[in-house]
Amino acid sequence: MKALPVRLLVCVGPRCDAEGKGRALLASVETRFAQTFPNELASGRLSIATRDCLRLCTRDPVVRFEPSGDALSNPSQDELLRLARATLAEQDLRNSEAMMSK
Repeated sequence: MKALPVRLLVCVGPRCDAEGKGRALLASVETRFAQTFPNELASGRLSIATRDCLRLCTRDPVVRFEPSGDALSNPSQDELLRLARATLAEQDLRNSEAMMSK
């Protein structure tokens, strides 16, 4: 079974993007992830997308992380990088275990 892609959904709805915070977070995440995960982004194992509203309104930007569904309010770049690395590593481990059991 193929692993689901890791996806960050950045909310750019009216509350999350108040004062441009949501779009600023999106731009910084895209830049940092392009530097850190170029192969994963190119292969589709990792993606970044926007949503007009995630219905998790705060006054800060919200990011939902898939496939786990975890939602983070005003996450740091480091927090998002750690979560992405951990999820990708977990998928790699599951894939290698599946290959070994064949």
